[in-house]
Amino acid sequence: MNRRILVALIGGTALVAAAGTLIATAEQPKGPAFIPGDQPVTEDLVRQKLQSDGYSNVLIVRQGRFFEAMGSKEGKTGKVKVDALTGRLAVDDGDDDD
Repeated sequence: MNRRILVALIGGTALVAAAGTLIATAEQPKGPAFIPGDQPVTEDLVRQKLQSDGYSNVLIVRQGRFFEAMGSKEGKTGKVKVDALTGRLAVDDGDDDD
């Protein structure tokens, strides 16, 4: 009886570990490249990219793994959310909290 319990525990643990690995390695949706290269970017790189695109008065705030940046161009305010780990624009999940 104790052997069956032990085998069941080991099997259950292996199943949970496999499921956890699949969840952790699942590919996250990728947005379009803001800064090409799929590598980590800095606040300064985001600022330089926006300024080279013609934006002024650039403000950047770090929100976890993302940079939220705002700037003015031709009298209009633009806003982007950039993944600091990949340099890609954040995928809009459609959940607008505003």
